[in-house]
Amino acid sequence: MAHPELLQSFLQEAEEVMLQLESGVQALCADGRAGTEPATAPALGGMAQVSLLAHRMRGSAGLYGFQQLSTLAGLLERLLDARPELRGEHAGAYLALLEEISGALRGGLRTLQAGGTDRDLGLTFARSAAPARLQALVTAVPDAFRMRAALHRAPDPEDAAEPGAEGLEARLRAFVTQNEEVWEYFAPEVHEHVAALRQALDHPEAADANAMFRSAHTIKGSSYMVGLAELGDFAHGLEDLLGAVRSDAVALNAPALAALAAAVDLLDDMMLVAGGGHVLQDGAVTLQGRLETLSAQLQRLAAGEAPAAAAVPTAAPQARAAANATIRVPAQRLEGLMDQLGEVVGSRARLSALLARLDEMQGLMQDSQARFQRTVRDFEERYLNPDMVRTLDAGRGAATPDGAGQGLTAAFADLEFDTYDDLNILSRSITELSVDFGEVRKRLTDTVSGLQEENEALGKLIRQLRTDLNATSRVPFSQATARLRRWAREQPHLTLAVEGDDVLVESGILQRLTEPMLHLLTNAAHHGLRRAAEDPQGRVAQGKPATGQVFIRASESANFLEVTVADDGDGLDLDRIRERALGAGVGSAQELAAMGDAEAARLILLPGLSTAETVGQTAGRGVGMDVVANSVRALGGELLIQSEPGVGTAFVLRLPTTQRIMDVLDVQLGAQDAGAFAVNTVQALRDVPEADITLIEGAPHVRFEGQLVPVVDARPFWGPVAGDEVGAAAHLVFASSISGTIAVRVRAFGRIEEVSVTPPSPLLGRLEYLAGLTVGATGAVLPLLDPAGLLRLARRPDAWLSGAAAQAGGTGRTLLLVDDSVSVRRLVSRMLERAGFTVLTANDGQEGLDLIHSGEHLDAVITDLEMPRMNGYELLGAVRARPDSAELPVLVMTTRAGEKHQQLAFSLGATDYFTKPVNETLLLRRLQALLGQAGVDAAPGAVPA
Repeated sequence: MAHPELLQSFLQEAEEVMLQLESGVQALCADGRAGTEPATAPALGGMAQVSLLAHRMRGSAGLYGFQQLSTLAGLLERLLDARPELRGEHAGAYLALLEEISGALRGGLRTLQAGGTDRDLGLTFARSAAPARLQALVTAVPDAFRMRAALHRAPDPEDAAEPGAEGLEARLRAFVTQNEEVWEYFAPEVHEHVAALRQALDHPEAADANAMFRSAHTIKGSSYMVGLAELGDFAHGLEDLLGAVRSDAVALNAPALAALAAAVDLLDDMMLVAGGGHVLQDGAVTLQGRLETLSAQLQRLAAGEAPAAAAVPTAAPQARAAANATIRVPAQRLEGLMDQLGEVVGSRARLSALLARLDEMQGLMQDSQARFQRTVRDFEERYLNPDMVRTLDAGRGAATPDGAGQGLTAAFADLEFDTYDDLNILSRSITELSVDFGEVRKRLTDTVSGLQEENEALGKLIRQLRTDLNATSRVPFSQATARLRRWAREQPHLTLAVEGDDVLVESGILQRLTEPMLHLLTNAAHHGLRRAAEDPQGRVAQGKPATGQVFIRASESANFLEVTVADDGDGLDLDRIRERALGAGVGSAQELAAMGDAEAARLILLPGLSTAETVGQTAGRGVGMDVVANSVRALGGELLIQSEPGVGTAFVLRLPTTQRIMDVLDVQLGAQDAGAFAVNTVQALRDVPEADITLIEGAPHVRFEGQLVPVVDARPFWGPVAGDEVGAAAHLVFASSISGTIAVRVRAFGRIEEVSVTPPSPLLGRLEYLAGLTVGATGAVLPLLDPAGLLRLARRPDAWLSGAAAQAGGTGRTLLLVDDSVSVRRLVSRMLERAGFTVLTANDGQEGLDLIHSGEHLDAVITDLEMPRMNGYELLGAVRARPDSAELPVLVMTTRAGEKHQQLAFSLGATDYFTKPVNETLLLRRLQALLGQAGVDAAPGAVPA
């Protein structure tokens, strides 16, 4: 027996369906007895509507356990779907059957409404004359009862002309276009049930067949109700298979799980296409072809037949577009938000009243000011313009009888009657104004105090509203991993394990995170786990399973979301990464060799850099990791790469959980420049004496909470350090980052502000120290700084040297360029001359050696390797063989980037090694470093690159 609340819900729904069904049957019978042909459009339309109602009754009754009622409704549905072409008495018998079955359904429903069961419904119907009349009718006209496609389903492709392979996609998109309002509530419901099905299939050992059946049933019923028959038909087949699984008629074995997973993928793809997205198909298989193949397979499995050997066609998972994304929000949470909104409205009303009081006080101040101005003006007229006052007094005296004015007060002594002169009047006026000003000041103080209290209360309300709104927009992390699990199922040489599916993430972040995670998985499959596909026995010999393992872990800590994508493959090939970086002109051989492993690993984030042997459809173009880096930067996050040879690689993505509004600490960096740090990254603010900052391997460090922390001086990035700051205590912001705590030195600390943060634009997105932009309370634009990015920038001072410093680096220096190509000599010479160098050229090694031995002063030599008469290796040997040129810097510039070529050049004494086409910035940077011209302090007015 169903739960009382669920039973009441079913009875209410069944009553509504029954009323419509009875009305439909009556209309059909009336039309039939009036002589309407069954095959006409009105008749078929009525039959389709009644068939759909019978189908709904059958599904709902079966879902709630009323099998007899479900079976009887199914009989009515099949009779209507048969659409028999009957006339005369046969037509009358058919219509009578419809009425009798409808009546039996009504009787069964009444029994349930009265608290009974449908246990005897089938027996009651069997004892009636209806079954015998049905058997007689079928026997009399057997051809009329040929089963056809359900009236409430999509037309069979064989019965209706299909405009091509895109017919299904066009119909899905047309439905959304014509039913936008319906789609807004229908799509989230279907996605929710698809996610539930996918989660159950990911853990089949704990799957609830009843819950899976209900999800498929709901998708089917909702699809039919809104008119999306294509989706409803397919979900109906899925429901049949899950019904067989639920009743133990079909085992939930590997073939059934594979078919169910493919069916859920197809449901997801159909929803994606309907919403305007695109699905990458494998080969020539279309969405329509997948639908037909899977529908047939589901039908065979539901009937207990063996599955076909052929694999079910699938499509590559795509990141869902976020343009029209929707979120289902519980009504209780919305009510809470509305209550908070009411409090905000009330707070605004109180602020308006306080502002009105301030306006009133402004009027009082103006009146007092006018009185004060009149008093001062009268006093000035009497004492600063005495002639005018005497003239006025004389005029008044002439108009008054002699002695009349004085006689009235002459009888009083000075102490018996107060006399008023101009000073007394001025004094009294100023006293009165002082009292007025005191009263206004007191009222102003009280109003400002109330305004401050109300502002604090409003701030608390806004923070709480912000917190609740963030919670409203959060969805489970499993919504992103569902597509990743689907991708993993199509990779035979690896398995995927996910932790943290229940972590709640802001929907906007999660939608933008799916594509980077898919790129990381693809990178793991084609690079780190390549041995698992090519040489599984080699992995076994290393003590690893033959199948590669990929892990995704999600967790939230201190307002940050951390997502780790790791594999147990061979790790990053750092030597190959350096070789590819050299070939791409990222750095010279010496620079790349001097890089630490962590810095070298980050080279894979550069666009176009790939270690793949060949360029394929999914690897080799150097795009994937560049997308990951840009996506993480756009989200204001950090990316940490950890790799150990033979053990594996891990990518850790650390993202702020709130993207739009956050608390920041503003700091002063230069004389006119300011920046900000996210408050949730700031651990402490300290004023540290210069003596406490020590150099370790040339890098400044300071002790913080018992450990040494690297110090980044951010002031030179925005200009030269002021003289009064040299030797002063260091203002340090201790900030947490994905790689640990970092101390950032600033010019001065500011205050904490609540601001709206904007991700950096594509133009600024490659500045790795920039996490976002915001506008402070003063209206100034503040860069939101990434401490880890600042640390990486500080270790590469050449990246933020000013252009003027670079141009001045070659002043007074003479270089020799040796190359047999005229175009290379001209291009590189102009490049060096623009930087202030004097350039001599030679067309081969022999001519270059002659110039070196001619006594010409040279500061450095740049040479090619492959040249006539004397090649670059021979030139290197000859230069190092003579004492007068043994210390002369020689830089190799060649198209050969192989390790063998580099080793030979360095063994012969090469100072550095570049590949063609040479990068101008790289070449000038290395020349400055070698010739002692570059330095951070020698860059006045430097700005960040």
